Amino acid sequence: MKPRGFAGPVLLLVLLSLGAPRHALTQSTSLDADPVQAWRFPVGERMEFSVSWGRVRLGEGSIEVEAVESIDGHEGYRVAMEAWGGPPFYRVQDRQVSWIRPHPLGSIRFEQRLSEGSYKRDTRYSFDLDALTYDRHDIVEGEWTARAEETDVPFLEGALDDVSFLFFARLLPLEVGQRYEFDRYFKDSGNPVVIEVLRREEVRVPAGTFQTIVLRPIIQTGGAFGDGGEAELYLTDDDRRAIVRLKIGMAVGAGNLFLTDYHQGEGELIPILDAPEVRETNETEEAIP
Repeated sequence: MKPRGFAGPVLLLVLLSLGAPRHALTQSTSLDADPVQAWRFPVGERMEFSVSWGRVRLGEGSIEVEAVESIDGHEGYRVAMEAWGGPPFYRVQDRQVSWIRPHPLGSIRFEQRLSEGSYKRDTRYSFDLDALTYDRHDIVEGEWTARAEETDVPFLEGALDDVSFLFFARLLPLEVGQRYEFDRYFKDSGNPVVIEVLRREEVRVPAGTFQTIVLRPIIQTGGAFGDGGEAELYLTDDDRRAIVRLKIGMAVGAGNLFLTDYHQGEGELIPILDAPEVRETNETEEAIP
């Protein structure tokens, strides 16, 4: 994805959007050695942010687990990432939605509804989890229309989109000093995505003071998250892994995203169906195979 306007470098790229790749890498990965932990973000979890460039506040954003829904027979979480704001002459109202299957983790559908100044785009990626292919549709003259060059495109098992990759990062063990490398972006040319775990740090943002674990995302692009970049993502150093801050340094200045409010959510969680059932007996507890 290549966002436009000020929402590109800040409101969207700052939220770990993968950008436009410069080159392709073809290393494969196996889900058998997948380090990702069980999904633990209930319906209703919501993070709200302010976005600034230097001393100038540009807008606001949010990430929310909105609902549990079934898409093509696969149950998953509907997760929305939104950004809005800008000066009167250039308003931004973007919404990106991912439907994420939690077990095993992977994208089911991904939609982008972008409105940035005069630029408008509505795109949907549908993932066939049996055939391991995806199709792209765009809204043309008010109707979803297939894009011929992106029909039945193969992807690796466990593929993720821009939004679901953010939740994938929150589910990693994240041990300081570790470097994680993955070929799980659904477009092969965006792989590998690298996450370096740098340090632990206490930070203060509008939502409060937090103990955090600091990551450096490295994505195969020439943008803010390119190799050698200075982007840093701060997550709470607990099971929530809430996004507290993201800062990016570029030649034209520094951008920051700060957490202003966090709602943990108390809604539905999809049960882990492959966990053993436990029943109580007269003597002890035993697992039912």
